[in-house]
Amino acid sequence: MTVIETLPPAPATGGRHPLRRLLRLRPEVEVTAQGADVELAHPWGRQRVHALGERTVAALLDLTRADADLDLLALDHVRLLKLLERFPYLVTTTVADPLGTPLATAVPIARSAALPGFARPTGQLVLSRFAYLRRLPDGQGQDGESCVLESPMAPFRLTLHQAAAGAFVAALSASRTAEEAALLAGMSPGEGEALAGLLAGGGFLDAGKGAEAPLWDFHDLLFHSRSRPGRHDYPTGGVFAHQDVPQLPAVSAPGSREEGEGIDLPVPDWDTVVARDPALSEVLEGRRSVRSYADTPVTLDQLAELLYRVARVRRVIPGDPADPHGYDGVERPYPAGGATGELEVYLSVVKCVGLEPGVYRYDAAAHRLRPRPFQHPGEEAAFSELVTAAWRATACTVDPQVLLTVTSRFGRLSWKYSQIAYALTLKHVGVLYQTLYLVATAMGLAPCGLGSGDTDAAARALGLDWTAESSVGEFLIGSRPAGVPRTAHGFADVVAAARAGEGFGENF
Repeated sequence: MTVIETLPPAPATGGRHPLRRLLRLRPEVEVTAQGADVELAHPWGRQRVHALGERTVAALLDLTRADADLDLLALDHVRLLKLLERFPYLVTTTVADPLGTPLATAVPIARSAALPGFARPTGQLVLSRFAYLRRLPDGQGQDGESCVLESPMAPFRLTLHQAAAGAFVAALSASRTAEEAALLAGMSPGEGEALAGLLAGGGFLDAGKGAEAPLWDFHDLLFHSRSRPGRHDYPTGGVFAHQDVPQLPAVSAPGSREEGEGIDLPVPDWDTVVARDPALSEVLEGRRSVRSYADTPVTLDQLAELLYRVARVRRVIPGDPADPHGYDGVERPYPAGGATGELEVYLSVVKCVGLEPGVYRYDAAAHRLRPRPFQHPGEEAAFSELVTAAWRATACTVDPQVLLTVTSRFGRLSWKYSQIAYALTLKHVGVLYQTLYLVATAMGLAPCGLGSGDTDAAARALGLDWTAESSVGEFLIGSRPAGVPRTAHGFADVVAAARAGEGFGENF
């Protein structure tokens, strides 16, 4: 959207008519009347209101079907207006012209929302740096409208019914008065003042003086607020929002770059592993990131045992074909929400005894490595980029032996889990990291989880469509130097110093 910086002449309005302020109950609100009492059922629960009066009950029922003018409510239905002020998160607020044509509607999306009011802010105004315009998916717009203004800082979603309203919002990306923004958007000053009031009351303007969550980046605050209930009204959790498409298979099929039968890996012997492993407490206390390697690289047998103990498929749990929500679950050594098993592990091998350098996918069901040969120089270059990025992530302290890239088949989660799918896959990455750390420590390997990786390079090196399956974690595995102890034989902490109020110094 282009904002013209030169103020145009004021539009001819044919006389200044006051804008209407309209209230209506959210479409999800169900009002059940029982004489002078009502029960309100809504996304946040239900309330019962007694002795409201039949006239007020009738007016409340009208609000489920049509807008009501706020000025008329204030004159003729004071009791109803007071009720709406008790439950403001159930009420939408619209600015409209005298004929009722809407300009913008504020929809409460959190229980913390209050009626936005219609104060006309004065002076210089600027949009919150957390606010954003977007198009809603088809079918989610109100009355055919699908352009909304949202912000993790705002307990409202603002539906923009006219293009001029979007231009007004864009004009406030720089500090301006409401009148200046209105002129740039081709609106009357009165429309601009009313829309500015709705923006201010809804929490979409920058309050200034560093009040706007200064320690947050835009994407982090948005991700946090939208992946947990409380700050939005979108369906969340196991709502099966994508039943119209088939669920992805529980176990990945071989990819187009995978040739032959692959490399069958040895299965570790249970008794040998149990007899050799240290105690859990010794492993927990000894766990650390190791950023140095022995002269002899990690071996294929060691990688095989690590992958088997950490990432294999223990079993596939068949879903009920008669259940529209049924799907095959996956059980692995680490927990996962809904037994989705969406994580995959790829190996970028630089040095490994018994394994050629290159890229491999771990076939977790067959306990097999599937080579993914490079098909053109760009893929090999991307492989080098991945390894170099891993080297940089260790502060350039270690030349990687084996880089594990953890990917997520997002559709396995989003098919069932709405709003929380990406947050959930990151939780799964966390438990996978810890499992890798503990098993690698118990085996005497050198583990090191990395904090970031190159999504695009991983997609090119591994041959993936990053929107369907993308890297979400990176983990280095190598041979442990003899001078780095594998386990601990006592607790280490700062409890005594903290209780005594002492400084922690180098040991903290």
